[in-house]
Amino acid sequence: MRPSKKEAILNAAVELIEQDGLEAVSYEALAEASGMSKSGIVYHFPSRYEIMRGIHQHMADQWERELEEVAGAPAESLSGSQRLRAVVLSLNRSATKADLLLEVDARGQPEFAEIWRQVDDRWAPSPQNIEHDDDARRDYLVQLLADGLWTHDYVHETPLTPSQRKVLTDAILQLL
Repeated sequence: MRPSKKEAILNAAVELIEQDGLEAVSYEALAEASGMSKSGIVYHFPSRYEIMRGIHQHMADQWERELEEVAGAPAESLSGSQRLRAVVLSLNRSATKADLLLEVDARGQPEFAEIWRQVDDRWAPSPQNIEHDDDARRDYLVQLLADGLWTHDYVHETPLTPSQRKVLTDAILQLL
């Protein structure tokens, strides 16, 4: 099935971000990257704000689909440990430049952060009870370890090999 024009624009925007950063996202660049006219882009996204909001929603939706695929079910039908296991497995891959730039962008804009928070609320443990609850502390530690594994290749000079990534993922999952 062919993606919709709106989805094609969003995919092109993510590719632009991956190649040249957030500032690369403009109507002209999106028109060229998606093969659509500038007026076609404006029709779907009347402002740059709407483009950026659409990109954040698109990426959050993509992560939600990935989590459901890894878990084999929607979050609502899973236990906390099953949801957390899906998070760890989904973060087994290295973060992309676009992932990280959008993560930073969302931190500076509450309305974009809310898009991501909705996925986190369904899937990831909250740090709320870590002072008083051993299980909550363990679950949040597992989440932090998975986040660190996800960002490793951008923080360290030497990227992990697939076998190293698997060993670390298995070790994190053993904490569950």
